[in-house]
Amino acid sequence: MKRIRSKRAGLTLVEVVVASLLSTMVIFGSLSVYLSGMSSWLRGSERINAETQSRQGVRMVSDYLREAMAVTVAGDGMSLTYRLPQKNVAGDFVYPATWDGVTRRLYYTNNTIRHDTGTNDRVIVRNVMTTDVGGTNLPYRIFTPGPGAITRQVTVQVVTRTNADPAAKARARKREVIFLRNIPELTR
Repeated sequence: MKRIRSKRAGLTLVEVVVASLLSTMVIFGSLSVYLSGMSSWLRGSERINAETQSRQGVRMVSDYLREAMAVTVAGDGMSLTYRLPQKNVAGDFVYPATWDGVTRRLYYTNNTIRHDTGTNDRVIVRNVMTTDVGGTNLPYRIFTPGPGAITRQVTVQVVTRTNADPAAKARARKREVIFLRNIPELTR
């Protein structure tokens, strides 16, 4: 039996170099697409986190203030005190509305908005910014009372940022007008 020998016994150096270069280009291209996708995902995730913080914070403040019978906003707009009407044993409001005797406070301090009930002080919103991100970058008031001598509505604005990745620079803002439901009849 005779063996047929091929003239071509292996790869040349040029073929090996070209194959290596093509493989390297494909790997680096794939890696750059992957890193770009991860960067986009991180920015989106941080934006969602910032928007969730501001939305949930305004919702919690809104829940507290909707039942209020009296609200006093501080002159700087960074805090407010409010009073809730008294409830009976069943949890229903006493009519006519009378104050339950506890002064509650919402206030800004150390990049957070806190809720103080006199016996409990807890954080409502974290990573609050004191400058608006709506293009002006000017200081803003978190709490703004409505018009008139008696506060019947309060505008709450919260601007938050995330602190996980400074490169992402994710910021969000939420604003809501809250109408007080339990203003006593004597003041209407």
